[in-house]
Amino acid sequence: MTSEVENKPVFCTESAKELVKELRASVATGKTKSYEWRLTQLNAMVKMMEEEEPQIVAALHDDLSKPELESSIYEAALVIGALTEIDYCCEDNCSFD
Repeated sequence: MTSEVENKPVFCTESAKELVKELRASVATGKTKSYEWRLTQLNAMVKMMEEEEPQIVAALHDDLSKPELESSIYEAALVIGALTEIDYCCEDNCSFD
């Protein structure tokens, strides 16, 4: 028997460190604190989840053995729940530093 091995791109440690550095610099500018920025990001996530749902569900099944229905309902519910909580997250007394 011959097994097929997929050539998947590897996310190396150096790439991860560079990405974290870039994201921290972006947060440090303060642009991520505005209501509009957060709402835009959450709406983009919902759109991405709707467009890529079959791939997300397949990955969750392959990696975590999650059933399709559970993945569709639970994962989508998290993002939609975040959208409904955006006002709470943007209160003046909330810190994201």
